Amino acid sequence: MVFHKSMRFDLKLFQKGLILVLVPIVFELIFVVCLATLLKQAEDGMIKENHSREVVTTAHDLQKIFYDAGATLSFYRMTRDQSFMKRYQTAIKKKIPGHLQKMSAMMQDEEFERVAFNKINLATAVGIEELERCRTRLEEGTRQFFIVESRVSLEKLLHCIDDLIQEEKDVQDKAPAAQSAARRTVVYFLFAGVAFSVLLGIMMALFFNSDIVNRVKTMTANTARVVKHEPLLPRVTGKDEIAQLDTVFHEMSEALDEAFKYKQEMLAMVSHDLRSPLMSVQVSLALLNSGALGDLPSRATKETVIAEKNASRLIKLINDLLDIERLESGRFELELKQGDLVEIIDRAVASIDALARARKITIKTPQESVSAIFDADRMEQVFTNILSNAVKFSPEDTAVSIGVKKGETLVEVRVADRGPGVPAEKREAIFERYRQAGSDKAAERSGSGLGLAIVRALILQHKGAISVEDNPEGGSVFVVKIPRVL
Repeated sequence: MVFHKSMRFDLKLFQKGLILVLVPIVFELIFVVCLATLLKQAEDGMIKENHSREVVTTAHDLQKIFYDAGATLSFYRMTRDQSFMKRYQTAIKKKIPGHLQKMSAMMQDEEFERVAFNKINLATAVGIEELERCRTRLEEGTRQFFIVESRVSLEKLLHCIDDLIQEEKDVQDKAPAAQSAARRTVVYFLFAGVAFSVLLGIMMALFFNSDIVNRVKTMTANTARVVKHEPLLPRVTGKDEIAQLDTVFHEMSEALDEAFKYKQEMLAMVSHDLRSPLMSVQVSLALLNSGALGDLPSRATKETVIAEKNASRLIKLINDLLDIERLESGRFELELKQGDLVEIIDRAVASIDALARARKITIKTPQESVSAIFDADRMEQVFTNILSNAVKFSPEDTAVSIGVKKGETLVEVRVADRGPGVPAEKREAIFERYRQAGSDKAAERSGSGLGLAIVRALILQHKGAISVEDNPEGGSVFVVKIPRVL
């Protein structure tokens, strides 16, 4: 079976599905019909052989009945015993007609059997007529032995029966060879059918694989390429639903590439045209607040301090946006090295010390060194974000504790605060962009909503994991796990 290329790609999926289902079904139907025909032929051979044996048996019985009829008539002539006459009458009037009727019903299918039966029927009638003539003479008192007179008719009947038996034996002699040939044909046909079924299955599988599966694989590979912003594989050919879907997918990918290009241009604009001027504004405001450019009135100083904080907040937001985009686009590379994780934690604690003192929050740090694999600057950014959140959400005059647990392959850092906690239904959402948890007041103290998203992205870059749990003493516990060795 050969599938033409135009048929392969011009059919709809449901039409191809019908082909995949109907072709094997049609073949199986043809195979079953042919096999049934062969089995019927073999069965007909056996039936013909059995029929031939039955005809021979019936012919022998007819022959025997004639012998018995003649013998009983001879015994009656010698003994005048009426029982012999009754046996004769039964043979002549019942048995012989019954056997002839049976043979007539049996010998109608084959031409030679019909001819043979007509001869036997005629010879039987002549023989019965001769026997009846002899019986009449006996009843009239004739004492002469009579069998000699009917021998010619009896021999003619026997000759007809012998001819029939010989022809039936010829049929029986040929039957075993014909049945053996039929059985061999059935066996060969079965093997050929099984082989063709396997071949058909393989060809249908190849058709399905080349026509559908390979194109689906191409589309699957393209989905991965879209995520990685790699060029897509060439469009799949055909006019079915897969080809239409692939066309839409390519158009979507082109639109995404265009949108990604615009986003990159926007980020470049944010980085260059916004961050740089904002940093200049922040520096100028810092100089004004420090008095380097002269003393300002108290009211002006208050406004410039607020402006400097707002500029710093905007610069941090821009930096967070740039970081999260670089992380999620796969363009962020880490400098992984072996180092002391506790030292990084201490640096993060130092960076938020002023905030902690302002809120009267005590931070308890681990004392024992712990070796791990990490990018020092990025890991400091991770713990700075986590600790700043813990300090901002914790009530005043409470403590934030940091615990470190060493495993065989991982280091686990637990940062526990005494804040409002994170509801169970929001523990995954807080690591998404612009998602926050907690009360409205807490939300007011929170930042842009990008900090924890950046934290999770950085941890995933380190082949680690981050999660949040309930603190048994109240609050939340952020759990960070990173590898100990390369």
